[in-house]
Amino acid sequence: MKINVTKEAQAKLQKYVDAGKKLLLDLDDGFGKYSDEGTCALLTKFRIIAVDDDELKDYPIQLDSAVGKIYFKDSARSFFDDGMTLKVNPKTDLLIFSNTKEIIDGNINIIDNIKN
Repeated sequence: MKINVTKEAQAKLQKYVDAGKKLLLDLDDGFGKYSDEGTCALLTKFRIIAVDDDELKDYPIQLDSAVGKIYFKDSARSFFDDGMTLKVNPKTDLLIFSNTKEIIDGNINIIDNIKN
């Protein structure tokens, strides 16, 4: 499966890839190594996490992109379709994650170097 990353989004993410980090498109749902338990709400919140960690057992799904592999948790699978895209919101300079049906999250932050 593939996720389209626009040139503008690629420019924001490339420095992390060049530094040898892995990119996680993380659904902050309270599950997994990088989610805070008890902070999930009744809204969909994604974030890009750039990690040095080679242990990605909570993120078994690999999506091909212009910046290499982007990893997902299984709990985010319901948002997948063939038209997934990451692009930059020109007003906020944050990333937008969408699929063919909807904008899933229009305010995605990039978080660098989470250590656990």
